[in-house]
Amino acid sequence: MHLTFFVVCSEESIPLSKQSSTASPLLSTNALLTLGIVWGLIALLFFLFFSVPPPGQDRPQWYLNGITVLETGAFVLSSLLCFRNWKSGQIVSGRTVWFWIGLGLLCFAFGNLMFYLWGNVWGKDPAVSLGDAFYLLSYIFLAIGMFQAVLPRRLNLEVSQWILVAVVGLLGVGLAFFLSYRAGAEVEEAVTVPDPVPVEEVAPADPAAPVDPALAPADPAAPPVDPAAPPVDPAAPVDPAVPPDTAAAPEVVEAAAVSSTAPGWVVTLDAQLEPFEGTVGLLYVLGDCLLLVVAATLLVAFWGGRFSQSWKLIAIAAICLYIADMCFAYYVSQANYEEGSLWEVFWTFSAVFFGLGAVVEYAISTRSRRSSRRRRAS
Repeated sequence: MHLTFFVVCSEESIPLSKQSSTASPLLSTNALLTLGIVWGLIALLFFLFFSVPPPGQDRPQWYLNGITVLETGAFVLSSLLCFRNWKSGQIVSGRTVWFWIGLGLLCFAFGNLMFYLWGNVWGKDPAVSLGDAFYLLSYIFLAIGMFQAVLPRRLNLEVSQWILVAVVGLLGVGLAFFLSYRAGAEVEEAVTVPDPVPVEEVAPADPAAPVDPALAPADPAAPPVDPAAPPVDPAAPVDPAVPPDTAAAPEVVEAAAVSSTAPGWVVTLDAQLEPFEGTVGLLYVLGDCLLLVVAATLLVAFWGGRFSQSWKLIAIAAICLYIADMCFAYYVSQANYEEGSLWEVFWTFSAVFFGLGAVVEYAISTRSRRSSRRRRAS
């Protein structure tokens, strides 16, 4: 992934050092590009070294906190770089394009925050949470921004290029639906219900049969049985340490209340959102497929030329997002998802590439405007 960026930046003669000399050292093009690359490398190494827990142990909380900071921080910083493009009047691709992309990245960061709070702080199942609302909004805003980059331009694509886009879209849709639904259905079919254990029929006792002398007779000092008392269920387990008249239900309720750290509105909202798990999963599949098709179109339409560099990076960012989401859908369908797996680094890669695309677009646009003003002045 990072080698791709170096290839993209070396294709054209963009004097980044001259470009950075006119900007603040912390916001120069070279500094921002270096920050993005180093951020991605740190995230990759962090996942490689710490994503596999020791045998028989769960991933430590500090590790989950670390990946949340790396991923969410990358999305926040990338959104700020997109908003910088939006505020600039020199962006060639249009200001509103970067406004929608930046808004989508910011929504994704809020979704990460809610996902972390839902599962790691409040102890609720994050299968469907308030974070999903922000995630779905991020898909909508990212698609709007990427469409605005493509639709105003005349796409003079050849037939073979349109076929390539269609094939990529069909393969992406098929893979998404297979991983999200068919793989989960195969797991359910593989689960077999065990055969019932045959119950051996016992013949009724013969009243004329002799009594076993080894059996202890009834205790004559035992208190008489109250005929008004309700019958005791013989199948109910009896705890010898608990007195018979002790009510266990209030203790269970009290223990559950003590162990729960979620606010009341979170508990209520979690119960209300649970029935929509299937619908939310379908929306994710549609959003991923839409972004994949737009990314393929960007790669084909903007493959050559100086102004295509940033959109190559944006397309790679969308592909990284698709890869991470497909891995997530697969492991959820297998009921085997564990937070902090190695493939989750693609979410961080996606944010990094969005930010790199914003930086390259800003550098190319500002240099192009300066060059045109010099030509008019001469």
